[in-house]
Amino acid sequence: MIKQADYLQQLTPENAAVLFIDNQTTLTLGVQSIDLTLLKTNTEGLAKLAKLFALPVVLTTTGGGAEGPSGPLLKPITDTFPQIAPINRTGNLNAMDDSRFAEAVKKTGRRKLILSGITTDFCLVYPALSLMAAGYHVFIVVDASGSWTEEINHWALERLIQAGATPTNVQSIAGELQNSAMNADPAAAKARLPEVMAWFGAYTPAPAIIAMSGSD
Repeated sequence: MIKQADYLQQLTPENAAVLFIDNQTTLTLGVQSIDLTLLKTNTEGLAKLAKLFALPVVLTTTGGGAEGPSGPLLKPITDTFPQIAPINRTGNLNAMDDSRFAEAVKKTGRRKLILSGITTDFCLVYPALSLMAAGYHVFIVVDASGSWTEEINHWALERLIQAGATPTNVQSIAGELQNSAMNADPAAAKARLPEVMAWFGAYTPAPAIIAMSGSD
């Protein structure tokens, strides 16, 4: 069990890792719970954010990867992390049942795990439940994940929330990471601020407002 104090602790560049679970081209085409362009943009934004804050990243696919029926991972993910080989699974719908994935997660050394994946009711629910059972604090990026219908996605998220997962969105993660970094090391956080503001300009729904608030 996670102690409440640990559960309420903010995401930081030192305690968080990102898991991209089955964000694959063919699977993505079936998503109807979120606009497809928005889904792809937010997934790219999450990948860029993980790189910006140097978060450990784990990549995995289902159906055997690029050569299988589900297709390769979305190109913005592999382009952002060309040095990370995806763990290509065949047979295990729950990524945590694959020892290679479970070991890769353990090796991150992080206890707060940010999950993005397709689909919410398969590829996220199963490993998220296993991760929470193992004592991790799981964050579900609701705008970088999706499922076949809005209803299916809604109830998958409800199940995850009832089990203890924290729903969040890409822009909220960016703000939380930058805020906690500012508290830990103001000089380093201020030096990173131009990159952070450029990220918000590219991936926030309201870039003009964000730019205005960042000019103080």
